Amino acid sequence: MDAGKLDTRVIVKRLTKTADGYGGTTATKATETTIWAYKVDVSGDIKTQNVQRKKFIDIELIVRKKTADDILDEDILQIEGNSTEYRINEKFDSEHKYFTTIRATKIG
Repeated sequence: MDAGKLDTRVIVKRLTKTADGYGGTTATKATETTIWAYKVDVSGDIKTQNVQRKKFIDIELIVRKKTADDILDEDILQIEGNSTEYRINEKFDSEHKYFTTIRATKIG
């Protein structure tokens, strides 16, 4: 993998909880970091869930291994310039040396 192919900026969001002042907490998504990745659209499928048709899009992101080590499985990914958010399905070391592949599915 040529590092020059990492041409897509990805925003990594993490769920944070803060006190609401009444003894409870409020959960919000906050930007944790921004990373560079190589994005590949893997598949798309339309399924019916709860009497609604939804489009499921799967992507693969190839990122540097050290960068991927800081990303948690429960983090949310968003491609910069696009409001679509993705849920991480799996992370694994790719065949390319020093790189990790992240597979994710579009949320909503």
